[in-house]
Amino acid sequence: MKRRSVWGWVGLGLGVAIAILLFAHPINATERSSYALSQEAGFNRPDHYPLRPPTGAKTEFYRPIKPWVGRLILPELRARGATDWVWFEVHQAPPDSQDLIGKTVKLEWGDSSFAQNYPPIVTTNVRLSDRARQFEGMGNLIPTRLDGWRRVGPLESLAGARPNNDLEASLGTVKLTTNTAGEPVLRTEREPVQVTGRMYGLVSIVAPETEQPNVRPATCPVKQRLCESELYRVRHYNPQTQQFDGPEDVIRIPQQPPDAGGRFFSTPHQLASSSAGRAGWYIYGAFDAGGMFTVQAIKPRSLVQLAPGEVLLGKRRGRTYISQHNWGDMAERKGSLHTVLLDPVHREAEKAIADWKEGDQALLIHLFGGIGGENGDPVMGWTVTGHYSYGIAQVVREPLTQELQFDMTYQQIYANNTNGIVSGSLDWTAYMGDLQRGWMGSRPVSDIVIKLDALARPFKFGDQEVPVSILRELMLQTQVIAARYRTGDGTGLAAVTPATSCVQDSSQALYIALSRLQQEILKRPDVLNWIKNHPQDPETRRFQRVVELGKVLNDLLVPRGVVRPDWEKNAEFLAGISGSGDLGRQSTLRNALLSWRSILPRQAHDEVSRILLNAGAQLWFLRTDQVGGLDPSIEPVAPTMALGQLPVFSKLLNRLLGAVLAPFRFHEWAVFLLILGVYAAIAIPIGIHTGFLTPTYAGLTPPQTAILLVRIFFLPALVEEFGRILILPHPTEGMSYLAWWLWANLALFVYVIYHPLNARMFYHAGYPLFFSKPFLLLCTLLGIACTALYGFTGSLMGLVLFHWAVVAVWILLLGGYQQLQPKKTAH
Repeated sequence: MKRRSVWGWVGLGLGVAIAILLFAHPINATERSSYALSQEAGFNRPDHYPLRPPTGAKTEFYRPIKPWVGRLILPELRARGATDWVWFEVHQAPPDSQDLIGKTVKLEWGDSSFAQNYPPIVTTNVRLSDRARQFEGMGNLIPTRLDGWRRVGPLESLAGARPNNDLEASLGTVKLTTNTAGEPVLRTEREPVQVTGRMYGLVSIVAPETEQPNVRPATCPVKQRLCESELYRVRHYNPQTQQFDGPEDVIRIPQQPPDAGGRFFSTPHQLASSSAGRAGWYIYGAFDAGGMFTVQAIKPRSLVQLAPGEVLLGKRRGRTYISQHNWGDMAERKGSLHTVLLDPVHREAEKAIADWKEGDQALLIHLFGGIGGENGDPVMGWTVTGHYSYGIAQVVREPLTQELQFDMTYQQIYANNTNGIVSGSLDWTAYMGDLQRGWMGSRPVSDIVIKLDALARPFKFGDQEVPVSILRELMLQTQVIAARYRTGDGTGLAAVTPATSCVQDSSQALYIALSRLQQEILKRPDVLNWIKNHPQDPETRRFQRVVELGKVLNDLLVPRGVVRPDWEKNAEFLAGISGSGDLGRQSTLRNALLSWRSILPRQAHDEVSRILLNAGAQLWFLRTDQVGGLDPSIEPVAPTMALGQLPVFSKLLNRLLGAVLAPFRFHEWAVFLLILGVYAAIAIPIGIHTGFLTPTYAGLTPPQTAILLVRIFFLPALVEEFGRILILPHPTEGMSYLAWWLWANLALFVYVIYHPLNARMFYHAGYPLFFSKPFLLLCTLLGIACTALYGFTGSLMGLVLFHWAVVAVWILLLGGYQQLQPKKTAH
């Protein structure tokens, strides 16, 4: 384990007060949760929808959202067995199992290695803590139905996460069997994915339907007036003409009741005129008892089409977009969506788009921002934290249109909340498009679909397969952590702290995924020998790229090389190295500081995306800003770095933290020595030629020398380089070369002019020496060298050591000590 320098810990300490301030959000006490309030509306309850569409329902316009869809039902305590299982009320089934629709069958785990190994890892006894009960009293949902249960598995924690059995899910790899009594049993190889709706269609929303009686909603986000209607006339998509010239229909898009804070998650108000619907809307829902299709989730088709609104080629343009433009012009973006493709590989936009093929799998990074306006959220510490998660996106051929689109599933690590959002695997419809609790209508969101061969494809070295990839392992580890969040590791409470949060624990999952990949390779001597004997094979080179990417990502997740103890323990346990039997989760300040670069969602979002862009990944940004109907009481607010709403202070703080805590890697010492050698080769001859440098020993005793070396480490080296990094943009900021060069020149000018001013005003021993041309020339050369070093490394430690070494050699060996002694005046 690497040791952290004392001043590195000082740098970490700069973030302590900020982290505590940011995550000490007050929770307003409320008698009821937003979930409970939403349940007062009948259309939010499962019993509002018959298990089979009634006679006369226009089912021909709609398709099942997935082959297997149903409602998870927690079994009674007395019915539980020794294994993890729940009831599954079947809402959709494949053609050969249609007779099961409307029936309730047992859902249990299958026989795959994941299905057998995953449940025991996260199975726990549940006993709600006093703190969990306090959170419940503040309007948050906790798993009350699981209290006192022993050995609660991941299926039970999913079905029992809310007070009611209303969690809708789809099943992926599943096998239909029968038990000894001949009753049907579904056996799943993967965790169920939370979804919204039973069927879906594609429509163009024409206008509100105001002719029918009792169609105006009782509540509306527009004050002093009622919204037009909950009924809308729509035209269905015609697959033959590929236009919206199909039959006209009337559907219901209900106005959701306000949440506990008086704010609306969504509204149909002016939905027909939304610019986001220019290519149509996917609508997800079910038929009510009267045969009316009631919408439960919406999705703008243009968001997921493989047709970006803008293509930016090259790494430099990509980095600039990430740092400066992705969250720009927020006020003007309200109600709109933007899609931008960053491609560092191709030189033509058409080729960049065409490179995305059916079946491609990609990493999904999610970040949402804040809610401003009249009905917005309070901002703590001038910082909008937001929320961060990973997921997986796949390029699929959508059945209705037969066009390629993104199909996205989030792996949400989500704390206890008032809305009923449950940690786990969530389809886009359940997390973003859901009218009851989805974020598309109320928050700005940045979803990045990231395609990189090094992430997604497992390895095959000759005839030897290693069936792991970073993407696969990341999805598995996020599921493990999400399941632990659902039970609060047995306490019932998963709260947000600087050390345990969506972004911290998503980052933990990434760290463990990287560790697992490494362990899988290291435990295979045959694979290691093959790699050694085939150094030029494409698969070996791909593995080397993965190793390099892993090192860079680890530098982000584990700054300065000090691993959080709970992360290290969990990685070893899940890899089978440690048999301790328990997963750790420690909400300590030390752990928060050890993973400081993943405390804030915006920082993780920007830094991970920049790292992957630099590694050659193609990044597809899907940006929505409160898309859907119009709610004039809210405005989109970008997530920020620390103190982000004080831009100057935020920039200086993040530059300082980035420079202080940047790891100084082994290869950067080579750059350090190279620049030092070049500087010496230029500066020493100039100094000797001008007479400014003379080989003269300072003549100090060892104690005096030690004191002098310590003093010059702090002043001038640390103080002057501290000033430089506050002016110079950190290399990770993604600034253009021209802009960085201009800032570098400003920093150099300030650095050089500071010396004569300092000599005149404060450090009189430097007068008139600091006004001499040789000194100013060598000072300028030193400034150039330090600027170059910082551009390569981004590390304050390297700068200070470089500056300190040059000044120490000058003072101790090249006459500097004598030149700085007070001059005797003649009497």
